[in-house]
Amino acid sequence: MKRIILFCLLALPAYIINAADLVVAKEVTLDSKALNHKRQLLVSLPDSYQESDKKYPVIYLLHGQWDMLPAVATLDLISAKLPEFIVIGVQSKGLELKPIDGKSTPFERFLSEEIVPFVNGKYRAADYRILSGHSNSGRFVLDYWLKDKGTFSEYYAFSPSLEDGYISNRIKSFKNSEIQQLAPVVMTMANEGEHMQNPFNEIKHRLEYLPNLSIAIKKFPEQSHQSTKHPSLKFALETSFKGWEPTYEIKVGGLQGLKQHYKNLSSKFGFSVTPPANMLPRLVVYHVMSKDKNALNQVREHIKYAIKLSDENTSSLFEISDHFINNGEVDVGKVILNETCKIVRKNKRCPL
Repeated sequence: MKRIILFCLLALPAYIINAADLVVAKEVTLDSKALNHKRQLLVSLPDSYQESDKKYPVIYLLHGQWDMLPAVATLDLISAKLPEFIVIGVQSKGLELKPIDGKSTPFERFLSEEIVPFVNGKYRAADYRILSGHSNSGRFVLDYWLKDKGTFSEYYAFSPSLEDGYISNRIKSFKNSEIQQLAPVVMTMANEGEHMQNPFNEIKHRLEYLPNLSIAIKKFPEQSHQSTKHPSLKFALETSFKGWEPTYEIKVGGLQGLKQHYKNLSSKFGFSVTPPANMLPRLVVYHVMSKDKNALNQVREHIKYAIKLSDENTSSLFEISDHFINNGEVDVGKVILNETCKIVRKNKRCPL
């Protein structure tokens, strides 16, 4: 049975205690054959999901019952630098996450044979998938990374439990040529004791200079084991999607350059990428107010492309037009209104 999971901030002051609940994710229950019992997933869909038909990359978040809210908050903080994600919080804890000498475990089969196919069938999920875990689920991520057959595109392990030496010994058993064939991985470490720092340093020394391995390793000495979740995920995502947001020069340099930027991203990551909803209307304003001799052509091209991408952009263009007309910039507002109405002539906002 599906239920809405409501994450309420208990510390809110009394005068807003009756405010609407914050809906972070939906809970979905799977009847798992691998685990031989029912297990819950938390599902967070992008804001644009219902208004689009495109596919979205997916983050599979272990310890979902604890780490879903921090992850969604982190994604929101740096949303301009990233694609929109489907986030799947996987309820998991304890011994089920413990590796067994490189062998497949019931939870591993649950993840790869049941959860991923379910998400692919139920939602518009792109083939780009990230597996992320913290603490003992971070150790699970690293073990899965060492034996993965292409289920996930990248792996994030934050302050992984390394004190038992299992992961460092597994890595030592691999040849350099074998490791360099593995998927990209990000590993971080908070301010932990020597029981964690020493194996972390061993792994870092072993991996970070392999020429063909895509790896990012970072220490957060100012963070505790618990507090490292936010900065670690932020670091990992910004590393994976470096260059996602176009530079200022690309944004204002013309529509063709902007389109090429997002075409390159689509090719690199394997799913369709287009400018975010609020970018094109803002660029329309930039070109309306520009003194460039080609400015009006750019205005027309940007408006046409914006409307093609999303009905939401049409509404935004009318709102921007109203704003300028009502605040003393009548000429700017009328240019946006007139050029928009050339595309959507039948819209009720357009003059007959």
